[in-house]
Amino acid sequence: MIDATHIKVHQDACRHPQAPEQRGLGKTKGGRNSKLNACVNGKGKALFILLRPGNEHEILTAAQTLGNVADKVVLADRGFDSDKLREHIKSAGGVALIPGKKGRKDPVFYLPEIGRRRRVVENFFARIKRHRRVNTRYDRLAETYMAFVCLAAIADWVRF
Repeated sequence: MIDATHIKVHQDACRHPQAPEQRGLGKTKGGRNSKLNACVNGKGKALFILLRPGNEHEILTAAQTLGNVADKVVLADRGFDSDKLREHIKSAGGVALIPGKKGRKDPVFYLPEIGRRRRVVENFFARIKRHRRVNTRYDRLAETYMAFVCLAAIADWVRF
């Protein structure tokens, strides 16, 4: 399963000589923010996490976030509906279960019964966002912030 979530960036984390894009900061109407793209397994445990600027669409890094999808079923929401991504998953030997957008001309294969299991990735984000330092980004450097995101994901792995 693949999805992304927005992370609000604290104003103190914005002051740094490096360019904001290099630090994973994007600019939106609400101020600076970042986006965590994550790929989780069927039990909701993180397989890959990527930090991107908040104003960048998650479809741009979907193939990188997914990694090797051979013999796997990929669940995602409508935001990942792209023929290019579907072709990438199919050529890698996987099956894409992504609902089509409302204005899509040609219908795509989708099973709502299986798609309901997508809640697992949303629950993963809820669990790691319990940590205050992950929920709001206070760190100026992307490496520092991602270290704490990885610690939260590891704590989620070992939690029973």
